[in-house]
Amino acid sequence: QVRMGNDERMATPIAYMDWPFDGLSVGYAYRWGVESMGTGRIRFCYGRGFETGLEIEGQNDTMADMDFGGFSWDLMKKGNRFMNIQSFMAFDVFNYPSFSSDFVNFGAAFPPDQGGFGERMVVGNISHSSVVYQDKVADFNFFAVGGWSVTDPNKNGMFNDYAGMGAAQQMAGMGMSQDMINGALTQMGMEGTPHTDSENGYSVYLGARYDFDSIGLKLGAEWNYGSEYWIAMNPGNDDLFLGKLGARGNVFEVYGIYDLPTGEAISKYAKTFIRLGWQHYEYDYSGSMDWNAKPYDLDDSAELSQINMVDGMSGRSTVESADQVYLTFEAYF
Repeated sequence: QVRMGNDERMATPIAYMDWPFDGLSVGYAYRWGVESMGTGRIRFCYGRGFETGLEIEGQNDTMADMDFGGFSWDLMKKGNRFMNIQSFMAFDVFNYPSFSSDFVNFGAAFPPDQGGFGERMVVGNISHSSVVYQDKVADFNFFAVGGWSVTDPNKNGMFNDYAGMGAAQQMAGMGMSQDMINGALTQMGMEGTPHTDSENGYSVYLGARYDFDSIGLKLGAEWNYGSEYWIAMNPGNDDLFLGKLGARGNVFEVYGIYDLPTGEAISKYAKTFIRLGWQHYEYDYSGSMDWNAKPYDLDDSAELSQINMVDGMSGRSTVESADQVYLTFEAYF
């Protein structure tokens, strides 16, 4: 919320979780016995994502719905000082959603070696935990966030090596035995079957903002890093390019916010401002925010040729770095 330009924290900053599930939340609020710790609250949250709308027996009940459940704990809140711990699990995670267009669904159902995503299926579970610390000293705002994701795939696999699986199919079509196929894939550092191992991912997110209240100006800078198997559950991000918190690599951002003295005319909660910023993405691994495909090392020439093979089959193009400058006019009340 520091990046949003708020003068005060408006709600729990959930950082890596931004998935619009229908559900419920129930919690307990408390006050610490130590004055310096202030207050806190802990909540249990549950939600369900309907994969094909409300299920009708015999029509669209072919796939399990994705469930989400976990805890969000505002450990302490005292003035501007705040700390939150969040841990949840996503159950029955799908490989890709049901798209609104029948034409897109038709194309997506093609196997990966023909440019599609394959049959829609449940691929396993994902657990996710994060810690957020936020504070303000005079006119200096800052925060630090750490994230940890863990995959628990079923037989369909997560982080599958589609280049290796495609190569295995081609070699099988040539009449090669399974032992020969396995030996060839091992030499090439590829995997020809679904990846069913559990993988850990990590992320760090740091940011700061200085407020020049006398002239209505705010200047901020942020940096975040994601590891090889990092997964951010934030498809609802508002980044113009890809969601930066899902990046497997480094993202740098600097921005300035100029508050326009107009919001208060509507509501004491209203704000109107102009934001100018720059983001630089430097990816170490492919597939940011995706749990289906293997994160190919973009600095490794052999793996780079493999991801180029996957891109050729799917019609996509892997980005190694990107820059964007944005200018926005924003208002809320």
